[in-house]
Amino acid sequence: MEEKYDLFHTVLRELQNAGVLEKLILAGSWCQYYYRILFDNAPEVPLIRTSDIDFLVPSRPLIRKTADVTQILNRIGFDNDFDYHTGLVKYVHPDPEIQFITPAGRKRNTPCEIRELNINAEGLAYLTLLQDFSFRMKDGDIGIRLPEPEAYVLHKILVSRKRRNTAKRDRDLLSAGNIGELCLKDKTRRERLKTIYDSIPKKWRKKICDTWESSFCRDFL
Repeated sequence: MEEKYDLFHTVLRELQNAGVLEKLILAGSWCQYYYRILFDNAPEVPLIRTSDIDFLVPSRPLIRKTADVTQILNRIGFDNDFDYHTGLVKYVHPDPEIQFITPAGRKRNTPCEIRELNINAEGLAYLTLLQDFSFRMKDGDIGIRLPEPEAYVLHKILVSRKRRNTAKRDRDLLSAGNIGELCLKDKTRRERLKTIYDSIPKKWRKKICDTWESSFCRDFL
């Protein structure tokens, strides 16, 4: 377990040293590692159950300094895993797998080439929610950008509806429910949740409230 965390921090530090990390947003279950810290080690925040690390490349990223991310990851032990059907490249290690994702354009699930970083990123739905509502957090000497917990909750609910794998869908809903209820108990975070919820498309709001049975949806529908 400790080796997994050590490697995770090595990845973050190497990307930061290359001037890349500040342009990325950590997405996926590894956010929960930081949300536990943010919520004073609240046991309601689920422990990480996957080793996969997802980095969100915002649309129209302002990348002034180029860096060869593929080379950086290869140097610390990750191998390139090329999918010949989709053209997507992931980076695999004996334990974790790293993938880059980006808000979907017209062609969803199609890799988007990020030439400045020598990577490609998979275009997925709903990622603007994480991109538009993010914040920075310090982890020792590492500065990491994360989705706001409130945005993370709403995003998890939306993506759970697209899951074909029942176990993954249940994990999405568990983390969304637990972190969401923590947000609802705090006045400031509850108001932030409502603000973000009100800003997203109506059809997204309907999907959320069709899925998430909570006082939030009863109060704000």
